[in-house]
Amino acid sequence: MKQWLNRSSKDTRWGQAIDAVALLFFVFFVLGPLFFVFSKAANLEFSPAMQEALVTSFGIAAAVTAIDLLMGIPMAWMLARKRFPLKELVDTLIDLPLIIPTSALGLSIALFWGSSGLGLLQPGIAMIVLLHIAFTFPYVVRTTQAAMLELDGDLARAASTLGASPFLAFRTVWLPLVRAGAVSGALLAFTRSLGETGATMLVAGAAKTVPILTVYYKNAAPSDLNAALTLSAVFLIASALIFVLVRQQLGVKRMRLGQVNAQLERRLSRLGQVSDGASLLFLLAIVLLPSFYFLKFTDLNFFSGPSLQAIGISFAVAGAATALSFVFGIPLALFIASNKRGSGLVKLLNELSMIMPTVTIGLSLALFWAGRAPEAVVLVLAHTAMIFPYFVGSVSEVLAEMDENLTQVARTLGATPLHAFRTVVLPLIKPTLVAGLVVAFMRSVSETGGTLAVSQNIQTVPILIVNLSKAGQNAQAASAAVLLLALSIALVLVLRWSSKKKW
Repeated sequence: MKQWLNRSSKDTRWGQAIDAVALLFFVFFVLGPLFFVFSKAANLEFSPAMQEALVTSFGIAAAVTAIDLLMGIPMAWMLARKRFPLKELVDTLIDLPLIIPTSALGLSIALFWGSSGLGLLQPGIAMIVLLHIAFTFPYVVRTTQAAMLELDGDLARAASTLGASPFLAFRTVWLPLVRAGAVSGALLAFTRSLGETGATMLVAGAAKTVPILTVYYKNAAPSDLNAALTLSAVFLIASALIFVLVRQQLGVKRMRLGQVNAQLERRLSRLGQVSDGASLLFLLAIVLLPSFYFLKFTDLNFFSGPSLQAIGISFAVAGAATALSFVFGIPLALFIASNKRGSGLVKLLNELSMIMPTVTIGLSLALFWAGRAPEAVVLVLAHTAMIFPYFVGSVSEVLAEMDENLTQVARTLGATPLHAFRTVVLPLIKPTLVAGLVVAFMRSVSETGGTLAVSQNIQTVPILIVNLSKAGQNAQAASAAVLLLALSIALVLVLRWSSKKKW
């Protein structure tokens, strides 16, 4: 896609104008407000409560990521390289927790492990870890599985012919080659765990993570707004440092493998089936069953009134934010994929925006737009800032890998740049566009932390679920979650059906 448009001077002017509009939108509506918090957080005191919240948040995220990798890599290996009964079913089940709004997931985890279910845990750090595993585990499995599917199986077979045990071949051949996928999944899991707010509030008990403490300072104790700003600024810096370190690690060509203990390697190789069974049991007992336990508490008589109003608000906000992402995201994705001057920096900033905790984004945008726009508009802009980088990132990756000869042929046949894009590029990237729109919409619909930081008067479904659950109205909360889940699934199916039709 480097030179897919051989433009005339008129085409070039139009292209530059479109690039400028997309870049201005990104800077003024996504990137600029995101870092506005730094202008308000200078020289503020960092209290012991903030330090404790930071340690708790990073400790939970580290534990969740470690468990995800420990159980997710064997699961990815099974799905990518092994044959077993019901493999397609297991492959489908992996993604199910991702379609559940996180507030509903928090309610379900609290009910399953708490006194209304197994009664094994009280709200606290252990329950937070189990909750975060439920919605981060699929990220690690999918990114690692995708990397494994692209590898040449002859490499491992060559290692086996040289006498390497299965575990040794996996450790020394497969693992270094899939490191990028595993690290990317770990980064997603870590940052999602760091930033989760609404669901965590339902299972945290007395524990305080940074997002929970930030929302408290913002809403429950407005006089402590400076403390919320300090937490947000530190959170942004920490997220950026993690992002830089991960990118640096991905740039390292060699991976230290350590010494080989042949006897231990052979023993571990014999545990392959045990590892497979443990991964499947983990998926069923720790991820899937707790995630859907809230269905047991559904009250069909609650599908009216506040829940329907909240559904309407959630879908309206998500629809508007997704539409803005679509209109301005495609031109920005084209700019990033074109390798024009500055496109690398824009790509880096877009990736950096993706890992920012949503509660921090919400607080920063709420302050930036305070007094400049109605609350509903600010809420839409905040949701746009949260989902825009994901849509741009997914589309730009596909555009960058396209064969530019396809559009060059269209141009030599007299097609204008717009016609070439509409008839050649758009049909090829349509599946990615639809997938990006679905992910963006679902992320907006299920967002809680950013919404809490922006709005105190507008109640979306995730906020309604949190409020009902805190009031002990679990049946009503579960019913609202079921309604949101059903409508979201229906919308996803409609979008996927539309992707199969000719545009």
